[in-house]
Parts: sequence; C-alpha cells; structure tokens
Amino acid sequence: MTLAVVGYASLDYSTSTADFRGVDATSILHRGIASVEPGVGGIAHIVRAATATGADTEAISWVGPDSLGSRWREGLIASGGGTAGVSVTGSRSPSATLIEIGTGGTICLFDPADCHPDSLTPGQLDALAASTCVILTVSPRRLTEQVLDAVPETATLIWAVKHDDDAYTAELIARLLDRADVISFSEGERSYVSQDGVAPERRATPGTLVVETRGSRGVAWAFASADGAVRAGSIPVEPVAADDTTGAGDTFIGTLAGLAAQSGPLVSQSDEDVAALITSSSRAAGDLLRSRSTSGPTVGAPLKETL
Repeated sequence: MTLAVVGYASLDYSTSTADFRGVDATSILHRGIASVEPGVGGIAHIVRAATATGADTEAISWVGPDSLGSRWREGLIASGGGTAGVSVTGSRSPSATLIEIGTGGTICLFDPADCHPDSLTPGQLDALAASTCVILTVSPRRLTEQVLDAVPETATLIWAVKHDDDAYTAELIARLLDRADVISFSEGERSYVSQDGVAPERRATPGTLVVETRGSRGVAWAFASADGAVRAGSIPVEPVAADDTTGAGDTFIGTLAGLAAQSGPLVSQSDEDVAALITSSSRAAGDLLRSRSTSGPTVGAPLKETL
C-alpha cells in the first residue's frame, strides 16, 4: 500500500490583516513577512498528515536546485515522506505569500517559479505505477493530465479541489469528476465543481464520496448517484480560535487520504465507519490549530474559527 501525493511544492510566507480594504487602498498587516523564515508548504502539509496515519507516502512534486528547494525536501524527509518523486530542475523553487483576512477568506499570491518541466520524470511515473492510492491537488495542467493517464485503474484517486482557473479547464474538471473515488472541497468551492449547475453529487461517478468542509459549521458528505446525493451525513466540529490556519485544510485531506489508503473501498463501508474516518480527519486539523494556540494568539491578530 503506497499513497502518492501530487501537487505543487511551496515555501509559504504567511501573515494576516483584520480588514482587507481592496485594491488601491492600504490594508494593515499584523505580522511582518520580510524577515520570517518561510514555512514548508504546498503538498508537504498533506504528506505530513498522511504519514502520521501510518500510510507509506510518496511525494510527487517539483522544486529548483536552490536553498528553498533543499529546505522543502528536508521538511518532507523529516515528516517521513518519500522524495523519489520530487523533480529538481530549473533555477528557483515555488513560494507563496498567504494573507489571512479577519473578516473571512485568504489571499494567496503564488510564484510557481521555473521548475516545472513539460513531462513527468521516469521516477514520478514509477511512483504513480506503484501506488494503490493517489491524492491529486493542484499542479500545472499539462502535468495533471499526464498524472491521470498514469494512475493505475485499480488505484483509489482522491481529488482535493483547488479553485484555480489556470490549472483546470471544464474538460479536465469533467475528467476528474468521472475518475475520482473521493472529491473534497470547501463550501466556497462548491460552485467551481458544479458543472452547468449540476451538483458534484449528481455529476460524479456513482459511488464517489463527496466531502464538503464548512468551517466551524462542520463537514458534510454524501455518495454520488445518478439521482444526486445518497447516504448523506455530516459531523460537527469543535471551533478553534487561531490566528494562523495555514495547512489546516491540507491536514484534513491528508489524514483522510492516509486513512482511505489503508481501508477498503469507501462505498463499501458503513455510514458509521465513513463518519469515523471524517471525524478523525477533522480532529487532526483541529489538533494542528490547537498546537499553535497554546501560547495564545498574536496580540491584535484576527481570530478565526475553522476545522
């Protein structure tokens, strides 16, 4: 059993503002970003969470031969993830500036750098061929299409939706809805995966588990069918006050993927077992946030309630 995690690497600079005042206006940051060490982000959060469940996890991603790329790979290794599927090319590694807004939402300014080739490497193809479960997040469109070609038909495919119009076309979203065994998205991304107004619970292949995170209002799930959602359920979450929610959503889906990789087909499991799996994933995300809040939030920082 091997879980492959596919998507962008990133070194993250995070900060927050109580009130984003729009373009051509000044918004005040609560944490400086120029002098801080970037966090190991992108799919590293997912790899770390999946590995914590006991899953044998391999990263498939791309970095440059610079200090940021070395830092990112060292972070993966420290969390127990494999790096055989990490391509090192170009001259710079990806990075992101994340600005959390106290009134809701996050601004992500992502620099993909120049380390993404036109094709998957032989090492990445080998890692995909050996996988029994693959979680696909956002990556360059041409590489996402090649990943879909390479994933074994018998492997479980989990699509962690990211609203990124550069990464997906309508045709690619349709292909993912047809192939995925699990689709996970936030409440705000529902319209993105509802093609022509058709909900993913009706559009996806029957038997696909559709998971929607709703922040402090919990997590809803259902299995897809031709008639729409069936076996629908939900779990509550314990709200956590945190001024830095970076990686919480990825920890949720990483835990879900790690547990799913070690179980049988989810559609064959009872509703109670599916609820237990999702509850464990939500708890892992909450534990991450609580670990950051033990010393209390930064003075003046906005408080958010999330998973």
